[in-house]
Amino acid sequence: MELSPGATGFNPRPGDQTDLNAFTAVCYHAARTIDATVSTVTPAGVTPSFHTIDVTHAQHRIAVLRHTALPIVAFASPRAPGDSTITFIENPGLAAAITDLTDAQVLTLDQLQTPLAQIDLSALEPGEQDQISYWKPNTLGELLFNFWD
Repeated sequence: MELSPGATGFNPRPGDQTDLNAFTAVCYHAARTIDATVSTVTPAGVTPSFHTIDVTHAQHRIAVLRHTALPIVAFASPRAPGDSTITFIENPGLAAAITDLTDAQVLTLDQLQTPLAQIDLSALEPGEQDQISYWKPNTLGELLFNFWD
């Protein structure tokens, strides 16, 4: 797998920034298709490198993570305030609903856990390479969905 510039959340190219309002609408529609509800929308701000949309489905909360620069989505267990640990999960029903509504790629747990040594980072900008060297992520998920500043 080759990553595009902006994967770290640093140095995104103009026009690559996610339209959070449009993606929130996608999540509301996707949630309805699986009989779930959207409870919270948290924009990325300066850090993290992703927006979070919390969905409640059958008494379980799912954090939908939308990368700020690339059309990439992942699912995680909700985090406590101030916690920067991300536990990735899968939800095939929600993944299918989101995939039907957007061109964003929903990554599987296996993809997110891919060791960084198996990822082609050659297309990333020098500043991003520096961030990777500094923060030392171990997996694709840690690189894409991070709290680096």
